[in-house]
Amino acid sequence: MEIALCYRILQIGESSSNEDISRSFKSMAMKYHPDKNPQRREWANEQMKVLNTAYSTLMSYRFSQGSAEAAQEIRKSETEHRPKPAPDRDTRRRAAQNEAAREEEREYLISRFVKAREDAKDVMYRYFQYNLYNFHRREERGNRKIYNDIIVSLRKSYHLIKKYTSLTQDRELLDHFNIFGRMIFDFYRASECLNIIDSYNDSYEVDAYRMYKKGDEHLHKCEKELFFDRHNRGFIDKRRTAPELLDAEHIFRRTVQLYKNSSWAVESSIKLEYVLSLKAYMILFFSEE
Repeated sequence: MEIALCYRILQIGESSSNEDISRSFKSMAMKYHPDKNPQRREWANEQMKVLNTAYSTLMSYRFSQGSAEAAQEIRKSETEHRPKPAPDRDTRRRAAQNEAAREEEREYLISRFVKAREDAKDVMYRYFQYNLYNFHRREERGNRKIYNDIIVSLRKSYHLIKKYTSLTQDRELLDHFNIFGRMIFDFYRASECLNIIDSYNDSYEVDAYRMYKKGDEHLHKCEKELFFDRHNRGFIDKRRTAPELLDAEHIFRRTVQLYKNSSWAVESSIKLEYVLSLKAYMILFFSEE
């Protein structure tokens, strides 16, 4: 869905804040909800799908755009020591100097990536510490600011990692940069997905929600273990990661397949993409432990 169309669907301007977008989305969801249109339930479900798609597409787009915080960090890092080209001397010595410069550049990128990665993991820990996956808790006084600060920090890490990706052709580094960057992007998208049903009047929507919710519960156990519980415990409980993630993947795939006309198909698709990103993250980072 094109970004301009998302703005039109949500009836907001490009200068609107994320909070404005959320408010407009909630207001329009009330308008198009199937319970508000009992004589046109099929039409209402389709409108909700369009609305959900517009909201998730627009919020993801905004997250992916350049971050002022990341740009400032990049400018700061560029003033720090960076490897200099080797002087033009004899061939053998020049080759050795170039190799040393490449290794220094590699170590520099690794250190910057580790900093961005750990910053992201710190705020993901806070997300679970304050139970911000719960929409009611997220809207409590003080918690909305905490959530917004978490997203700002995640966005900064995401754009820093994108910048580091453009500075190397090292396949090992690119794998780490791309997989972790994609994971935090999909974490954000999943965090914006609805997880509370408004009504139990439409049996088709209820069945879709129940399947989606079951998958979400498996996913939650896995991500909470990865980003919160294992840090408190001091080690990872792998019984709470891979098996839960596989169950979540299976259920989300089934939800999309069986309830493709449900408004919950949008959330299920986004959560499925997040599951796949988490799987790639676990394979790369935790197989090394």
